[in-house]
Amino acid sequence: MIAAVVQRVATAGRVDVELLVDGVAVEVSAAALEVGDGTVCAGEWGPWLPGFVREALQSLEDQRRLGIHHTPSHVIEELLDLLEQRTGPIDAHSSVLDPAVGGGAFLLAVAERMSGDRREIAERFWAVDIDPIALATAHAALSLWAGGPVSTGRFVLGDFLAVSTSERLPDRVDLVVGNPPFLSQLKGPTARNADARAALRTRWPDVGGYVDDAGAFLLGGAERLSAQGAMVLMQPDSILAASDAAPVRARLQNVAPIRGLWVEEVRSFAAAIDTVAIVAAPGDPGPVQVGRVDAPEPSPGSWGHLLAAARGVPVIAAMSEGPSLAAIAHVTAGFRDQYYGLVDAVVDDADGEHPLITVGLIDPLRNRWGAVPARFAKQRFQHPSVDLDRVEPSVVDWIRARLVPKVLVASQTKVIEAIVDEVGCAVPSVPVVSVEPRPEAPSLWHVAALLTSPVATTLAVLDAAGTAMSADAIRVSAARLARLPLPPDRGAWDEAAAAARRGDIDECGWAMLRAHGLSHRCDVFEFWRSRCPS
Repeated sequence: MIAAVVQRVATAGRVDVELLVDGVAVEVSAAALEVGDGTVCAGEWGPWLPGFVREALQSLEDQRRLGIHHTPSHVIEELLDLLEQRTGPIDAHSSVLDPAVGGGAFLLAVAERMSGDRREIAERFWAVDIDPIALATAHAALSLWAGGPVSTGRFVLGDFLAVSTSERLPDRVDLVVGNPPFLSQLKGPTARNADARAALRTRWPDVGGYVDDAGAFLLGGAERLSAQGAMVLMQPDSILAASDAAPVRARLQNVAPIRGLWVEEVRSFAAAIDTVAIVAAPGDPGPVQVGRVDAPEPSPGSWGHLLAAARGVPVIAAMSEGPSLAAIAHVTAGFRDQYYGLVDAVVDDADGEHPLITVGLIDPLRNRWGAVPARFAKQRFQHPSVDLDRVEPSVVDWIRARLVPKVLVASQTKVIEAIVDEVGCAVPSVPVVSVEPRPEAPSLWHVAALLTSPVATTLAVLDAAGTAMSADAIRVSAARLARLPLPPDRGAWDEAAAAARRGDIDECGWAMLRAHGLSHRCDVFEFWRSRCPS
């Protein structure tokens, strides 16, 4: 089918082009050449048709397995507009590289912005892909655009991240564009094998773990840029704040700092993932264009504030250096072992001594245990309770250590939601975070007020945007909560603690704004309150 489209477009445009796969021309029947609209084939859309057909022929299963998400043409145009706004017009003499070329849509869009001899322009383009059909399609598309066959030597079959592939590419190019494969390392089908992990560690020793392959493409592209070069690559939005991606952000800022950020407003891809695009270029760091405004230069720790700003989150300037929650409380959370260690120990018992607290039972300052059912280990409980005698021995010490007065915090919620366990009998279910005050802490209610505040939620959103399961949720981690700053105004903090004890969420929020010296930030309060459960 792709070969038929290539031949049909070539015939309509009076161009001599063949579709070559591994150097062998693909034969097309005469009947196949009779399909298609000659006007479209010969017009401006002609060179794009082979890529459209290749996209239509790929199954969703193959797209997910290979991390392929085809980029709509209007998105490509938006990305190139942002690139030119931040780094200047694309020069017609630029050398261009797409490290995961697919059907060639990005190269065609770049070519359309260049003036001059089309054959000469196309001969400065480089393309890489692991799929020979994709590479042949991109080559045919660019040849159709150029009006005749372009050299195949610049179309490289292989993995862009592999050393053997890199050796066949130029050391420097002026422009890197594209949409690399999104290959999450949290899922078996897309996770790297042992050889790929070892190769990645050899190339970038601090990059590995769970960082998506798309992040490694950022580094590979940045290292290949000329001094005046520029890059725009699609990325999963987790690249901006995920802790495993911190080495990627740090390396990129050293080689080619981020200049602009495009944020997907409505999902344009089949995958259930929110996407961004990063514009980067060598030189000194500076402000980052997000939408129509400039955001402050990011730190390698997190670029979450860039994504948050694009989504309308009010920006709070960095708090002055001072003590954090870690100074007055031990903050911890369980993991897989603690979760499975409780599976056989949870029973439905309204009189149970140790209620199990799941995320769904936590509302701001309100414990809903017993009021609503809870789900744990694929079972439904009205009164989930833990029988300590049935807890897996390997985790029983960790569970018993949590039986102290504490504040429990939910995760994957729109605001930070916390409840107080004054008696110290509740057991947190993964991923609930346990905040256990030290002797120097003012009180449990002071800790609860600190967490149940517009400031805590806004700082968490700015720091962690893009790492949660949905765009408007917060992935609350123990480390992130431990970094929350303590307020300098103790009197206002006392008022917030008293309001928290009464369950007055609004007064707690306003008092905490005063405690942090932000009583004028009505926008922060309104942002927080609009996300609170009704």
